[in-house]
Amino acid sequence: MRRNKIIFLIAFLATIILMAVGYSTFATDFTINGTTEITGEWDVRITNIAATQVPDGCDAGTPIFTKDSIKFSAKLNKPGDEIIYEVTIENLGTIDAELQTIIFTEEIDGIEEINYTTSELKKDLNAGDSTTLNIMVTYVKNTESIPDVKTKTLTGIIQYVQKENS
Repeated sequence: MRRNKIIFLIAFLATIILMAVGYSTFATDFTINGTTEITGEWDVRITNIAATQVPDGCDAGTPIFTKDSIKFSAKLNKPGDEIIYEVTIENLGTIDAELQTIIFTEEIDGIEEINYTTSELKKDLNAGDSTTLNIMVTYVKNTESIPDVKTKTLTGIIQYVQKENS
């Protein structure tokens, strides 16, 4: 009986050793290393503003801009005068963009004798493209008298977002 136990124990240990050798022979470890870098660049910005039409006696001032804002101060002389500002927007990045929002609001505390109108903007602004927006400031032609309040403010928001499937 004791001999059977010893044989059984030796057989059991041999089986364990064979299993360990077999496992190590047929087991493989994989090492996976990965690095990801974002190379796309978002850079939709204002690159210029210029007064393109200034009637005699009017003053377009010196319009200024940053990459995300413009400021101008127009002085109109008589009814019918109109100054046009041309704003250039460029996509200097590598990600295509599309126009999501464009809202212009004239302040209600201003005068009715001044009107602001804007041109259309290009909806899609792919990488490397540019578009222009014209802002027309007009002293209404059929004004009968010079108003007491002589100013009106315009506030605008233009928002481009990443183009879908881009």
